[in-house]
Amino acid sequence: MKRYPAPLLLVLLTSPAMALEGEIKTQLKYLDGASTNTIEYESDGSFDQREERRKTRWESETRLDLELTPESEWRWTARLGQNVRRTRDHKRTFREDDSLKKDKTRTEWRRYPYLGAGLRYDLGSLLGGDAWSVRLYHDRFLDVAYDAGELAPDAKPISGRGTGYESELSVQAEYMTPWYSLYLLPKLSLTHTRFSAWNNTAQDKVEKAEQELQYEARLWLDWITPMDGWEMMFGPTWQLEDQAERKPGDPWEWENQEQWLATLRFEYASPAPGFEMELQAEQWLNGSDRDDTRYKLELSYEF
Repeated sequence: MKRYPAPLLLVLLTSPAMALEGEIKTQLKYLDGASTNTIEYESDGSFDQREERRKTRWESETRLDLELTPESEWRWTARLGQNVRRTRDHKRTFREDDSLKKDKTRTEWRRYPYLGAGLRYDLGSLLGGDAWSVRLYHDRFLDVAYDAGELAPDAKPISGRGTGYESELSVQAEYMTPWYSLYLLPKLSLTHTRFSAWNNTAQDKVEKAEQELQYEARLWLDWITPMDGWEMMFGPTWQLEDQAERKPGDPWEWENQEQWLATLRFEYASPAPGFEMELQAEQWLNGSDRDDTRYKLELSYEF
């Protein structure tokens, strides 16, 4: 194998033909789940119980990207990040006289570091549009830790570790419109996420493995506002989610749902080079998550 002196490698990486850039990005998401109220009946039609349920979720993710550009069209990225998710699951059941039957409310935590790689290829002008690009990434979840706290009297604890991964392929572009400062942004993506089965030591049982295939198509409008550095994006998103779970040794059990979302996003690019901010709100319009709302704040700095 041919070896190069360290000074020569440094020259190669910092040369215009092999530009190396970095970006650190932090996301904070909040999901405000809609409340559900379900009445269950016995086989003979008599009242069994009434269940109230609601989930709220905080999720934070910090990632460092190191991007290498060997040619103007190609960009290779090394990805290193940490994801933390906190879910407050409110679950209570009531008798026919509305007295409390069981309270299984708990706070669930999921944490994992991840390491991955990404690829972007810029196609340029195509099919009447500009800035066509194909993007791909694969992240390996190195150590997924699960636990629960703030347990109500009838809630069960969880504790354990597993693994997982996520891959995504997407195609996106930009189209001009007859109106000044208004652009059309189509995007298609396919995302595959999988978490392994794991041993729940708090209950001495094995939790099921999970995976999801998400197909997404969106068509947003991008308005370059008169305010320096500000853009506003809005539009519909269609999703088809194929979800599955299984116990070790069993076949996958699949189910799917189709849903529509409405999204509003503001982006700000600071006059100081490298700093950007995103504010976003999403509303589920149908499906099992109907009326759920998710908010996102993202800060990034390029260097």
